[in-house]
Amino acid sequence: MIKSVKCISAMVLSVLSISAFAESQFDPQAAFVRQTVTSFMDKYNVPGVAVELYVDGKPYEYYYGYADRANKTPVSNRTIFELDSISKVMTSILLAQEVDWAKMSFTDPVTKYVKDLPASFNKIKLQDLATHTSGLPFNPPKNIETHAELKNYLANWSSDADPGDEWTYSNIGIGLLGNAIEVSTEKDLDKLYHRHILNPLRMIIGMEIPKKLTKYYAQGYNQNGNPVPHVAPGLFPAAYNFKASAEDMQRFLSAAIGLPGTPPRLFYPIRMTQSVYVKLADVSQGLGWQIHPLSDGYVSDLLNVPETQDFGPLDVQEIYARPLFNGDALIDKTGATGGFRAYIAVLPNKKSGIVILANKNVSNGAIVATARKLLFKLTGLT
Repeated sequence: MIKSVKCISAMVLSVLSISAFAESQFDPQAAFVRQTVTSFMDKYNVPGVAVELYVDGKPYEYYYGYADRANKTPVSNRTIFELDSISKVMTSILLAQEVDWAKMSFTDPVTKYVKDLPASFNKIKLQDLATHTSGLPFNPPKNIETHAELKNYLANWSSDADPGDEWTYSNIGIGLLGNAIEVSTEKDLDKLYHRHILNPLRMIIGMEIPKKLTKYYAQGYNQNGNPVPHVAPGLFPAAYNFKASAEDMQRFLSAAIGLPGTPPRLFYPIRMTQSVYVKLADVSQGLGWQIHPLSDGYVSDLLNVPETQDFGPLDVQEIYARPLFNGDALIDKTGATGGFRAYIAVLPNKKSGIVILANKNVSNGAIVATARKLLFKLTGLT
């Protein structure tokens, strides 16, 4: 009996070895992705990961692990993840569309739309909100839990810096931007997402998950590996409440790269969001997106990602009167809720990009470095 078990084990190992060898022989890209992603999952104890890729215009998808450890539900293209701050990109696209259709202007003060703000907000423009240069802080104090408390907080808030002087990553700013868009259009954000982004791209999920699809909503896990509740709308849903399936994000990735077939009503506004509006010391800021020029020697620097994201304040070096689009740059955005991590990056002129979605709150550096390693290798940058 023991001899039989040993023979069976040897056969299994042999089959796995042959399978891995065959994968590396016939699909070296798949082998590289599998090795890189499973190494990331093992190191950070990540239950499940979805990877959506475009390389030279060709789509690829890879799924690993579990959407729910308890039920052993495998990750698939229908698994729904929380995107958190990638929501800021979606909200910025709505703004760019309104500007493209001459219904709003980047130079409009936020008080043109949000009427219950103090007079000091008259100098904060919509562009300031979308580029994190309004001077507003990342979040209000933790004791601010209701809209009434937020209104009172903002009425007494003041900044030492004028809009445009400093960059500070701000959920408050994007939250106010979402409010302004809702007032201008007289529609709520989720309806706007569906009408102007999701439906044209045949995406399904937005801020709300249809009841029949809740079974695909992945369980999120915190940094200690414990299951946590799904994200709540909170005070600033425009900044962090967007959700999407892996399949949804493959469709959005195609549009974010600018591949043929992207609806014009999205192509031009997305390019507007991906243009450089604000220059900082080591990175440039678009509307929602961040832009990294790929000059000589800078590619290797982009693989050395700090574990935590710098939320500022950072000095603004320049604000461009005529924002420029650089298709040779790396254009990206991260997101994290209490139980999820997400990252999207595009290289438009290489017709390439990546989305990586994980149902665990790992460090910013961990997921960004993994995704860039994949994207840079597969597009020949490293």
